[in-house]
Amino acid sequence: NYNKSNLSWRLNLFTFEPANYIENEAKDSVFFVIFDQSILSFSNENFIRPLTQDELTWSYVEEIERHFLGYLNKQPCFVILTEKNQCELEHSIFIDMRSALGRMPDQLFDVIARSIQIINWSKDHQFCGSCGSSMQRHDKERAMECPNCKGQLIYPRISPCVITLIYKENEFLLAHNKNFPPNFYSTLAGFIEPGESVESALKREVKEEVNINIKNLEYFSSQAWPFPSQLMLGFYAEYDSGELKPDGEEIDDAQWFTVESMPTNIPPANISISGKLIENFIDKS
Repeated sequence: NYNKSNLSWRLNLFTFEPANYIENEAKDSVFFVIFDQSILSFSNENFIRPLTQDELTWSYVEEIERHFLGYLNKQPCFVILTEKNQCELEHSIFIDMRSALGRMPDQLFDVIARSIQIINWSKDHQFCGSCGSSMQRHDKERAMECPNCKGQLIYPRISPCVITLIYKENEFLLAHNKNFPPNFYSTLAGFIEPGESVESALKREVKEEVNINIKNLEYFSSQAWPFPSQLMLGFYAEYDSGELKPDGEEIDDAQWFTVESMPTNIPPANISISGKLIENFIDKS
């Protein structure tokens, strides 16, 4: 069981194996419970964890649907969508996913990101886009199937995005988006358009947002970002040419910073690839 006395859970000693299909639901299954874009947690615990089968039984949450995610510490793991943000368990509380980011390690974030993306996909594809009929879950695959349109399968959709830290010798570029809190700066990012390569999308986004050209693109890492269904592809890029000028629509300020002159508020490295890009660059400086 996952509870406060379980040392392995408290120390985040766990593994997750994604899977799309389970033949028989085991009695030792665990469950993440989601309402809208919030997740069930406990106010007296400093970490996010799934519910045990017993806790789910006594929670009396109103279940709309459930989806199998895979195996968490070899236990079948499910996500449950509930109709109301109500739970009878003591100290239970639904917290916004974004505010929960700092309360989970990377491996657990991956599981919960998968949970939210699968729930969003299921809610958004209740009806066939071709004939309007109600969709049904496929028996074996992670797909919604139209009973009238033969072979019409809708799989979970991922929106690929590029995100980059641009550098110029010992300086690096951070920008303030109009939707950010005051004095919060981050790396540049944008969606990949149909027909674009990752590299061309990255160069286009940077040119559109801050009017400069980049070169020497170097892949760093990726991160699932379930708001609502992005896959962030992180890169480093070197400044090539152009005068720095924010577009004024998305970006209202962009500046070159150094380790000594960093802005006060930047994304934390433990929850975002943007923060990891910045931290890694500083460590190598």
